Amino acid sequence: MGGVRGDRAALVCVRDSRRFGLQALLRSDAVAAGAEEGGGFLPEGMVGDEDRSASVLERCRGMTGSEAQRRLGHGMSPAHALGFWAAGARVLLAATGVLLAVEGARRVPVRRPPPRERRAPGDAPGLGAFAAPGDLHWNLGRLLFFSRWLDPGSGAAKAFFLVHLPERVRAPGFAWQVPEKALLLWRDRKLPLDFETFACLRTLTDFPSCGSLLSEYASR
Repeated sequence: MGGVRGDRAALVCVRDSRRFGLQALLRSDAVAAGAEEGGGFLPEGMVGDEDRSASVLERCRGMTGSEAQRRLGHGMSPAHALGFWAAGARVLLAATGVLLAVEGARRVPVRRPPPRERRAPGDAPGLGAFAAPGDLHWNLGRLLFFSRWLDPGSGAAKAFFLVHLPERVRAPGFAWQVPEKALLLWRDRKLPLDFETFACLRTLTDFPSCGSLLSEYASR
């Protein structure tokens, strides 16, 4: 089977702050927007046709279609399952300027400056926009499967991926927040989190650092 229109990929971006400890990246206008108006407090975007196209998937490294299918469920094809990871890499690039890519046979990590103009996370350019200069491939192993939700009405899937970012990374329109503090703001009705984001943040509170969190999810 293929995918469902409306499938989305979302990112649980985390970092270790020297001052605040483990933090997650949330929309900075979340309080003003509200779940019913803005929704999606984490960086996210649609899984499009290009994400599961042969030209993109043949450039994926660190995750195979069968591995992606095993994590997301056998109700979708390996190509569409892997497309969730490709979409996640696009969203990360658009939101933060971080390009998850390797180059050449030795798979050397690509270090390039972020784009001058960031796009909306769901409007990120495909790999084809960056592949021309060399033998460039998505490094999808950096995106750890976190959770999967299904919309009971449409059947659309939303996959959440965990990604560790350096402390220096900034994302326009987003802000780093301590998960415990965000949940306290939600309790006091000052941060109207949607349930999926609430569940992600609640899970993060079980881990004292990014090291323990990543170790847990990398082993799954």
